[in-house]
Amino acid sequence: MKLLPLAVLALLPLAGCTAPESREDAPIKLDAYVGARRAPEHTYRIPTLAVTPKGALLLFAERRKNSPHDNGDIDQVVRRSEDGGRTWSEIRVVADLDEFTLGNACPVVDRQTGRISVLLVWNKLWESRLKPGFGDDSRKVYIVHSDDDGLTWSAPRNITEQAKLPGWAWIAPGPGAGFVKQREPHKGRYITPANHSEFEQGAPDKDGKPTTRPVYYAHALYSDDSGKTWTRSKTYAARHTNECEIVELANGDLLLNMRNHGSAKRARAVAISKDAGETWGETTWDPALPEPRCMGSLVRHTLPADGHPGLLLFSNPASREERRNLTLRGSEDEGQTWTRSLVIEPGPSAYSHLAVLPDGTIAIAYEAGDYERIVFRTVKPSELR
Repeated sequence: MKLLPLAVLALLPLAGCTAPESREDAPIKLDAYVGARRAPEHTYRIPTLAVTPKGALLLFAERRKNSPHDNGDIDQVVRRSEDGGRTWSEIRVVADLDEFTLGNACPVVDRQTGRISVLLVWNKLWESRLKPGFGDDSRKVYIVHSDDDGLTWSAPRNITEQAKLPGWAWIAPGPGAGFVKQREPHKGRYITPANHSEFEQGAPDKDGKPTTRPVYYAHALYSDDSGKTWTRSKTYAARHTNECEIVELANGDLLLNMRNHGSAKRARAVAISKDAGETWGETTWDPALPEPRCMGSLVRHTLPADGHPGLLLFSNPASREERRNLTLRGSEDEGQTWTRSLVIEPGPSAYSHLAVLPDGTIAIAYEAGDYERIVFRTVKPSELR
């Protein structure tokens, strides 16, 4: 792999790297983020990868300052690598609005303009206390961007009223990454995965009074003006779907792959859009992709060409019982079957994210152990058996 010129940032070696430095093609495995289990960097969670237009690698994460919890003082941070993940910059803050939660990075890389846009979510209250609307008692969506290959970032811009409806309390782009659509229909459209909650009537309480409960739906957010304005899908996937990823298929359709959240099923849910994310077809569940209710990652490695099949990649904890046995899978028939696989982490493991480096190497970042670290690893496609 050809090394790119170093940026202004000093690149620092990370602890835990197992790759011999004398071999550029040797696999890499290292701890990219390690929580201190105390403030101001108690826990790092929710890894997301992006490859910049110049070939640098960005690894986003949430810096949970005071606890491992999903709510509290959380900043969005990033590390940057210019040598395929062998060495990394220091941790830099992408966005920090206040002492509340800002994270769940969902980047979109536009290789035509060079801009990297990242959708983020903000909340002040715990999920169970969120209310519908656009105020501080609900969830908000922000966007930041970089025009210098991920070195610096704009101030956050509030796009909440574009991303959600007044009746929604919960809204979340990702976690994962978006992309720029490469084929018709709507070639050039920015597509990001998303999910939201709507309230429906629940069982009466002990006094016979009516109650409501949140139900989650996966869908997409999209932009036809390079991220200036955003629109929601008109229809969604089935009830009990939330954290999701989207990939463009060879025929221009979109494949939505979703966490099952709230039903008895312990498999990934899938749906197809034929109109670039505006509406979604029937939701089905794929028994070949077991899950313990956890985020998964989906990305295209190659397109079909010259009589050879394309390759889609998927990763998640391949267990119906608990978050462990993180497995990388490959599909050579556009996600209909997953015939190739490699166990990445047999022990405790949770959220993960995939990217493809310029030379075709697979990059994966994932939470390992008891959420005490985020590991970065590279894999050659030939390792998938």
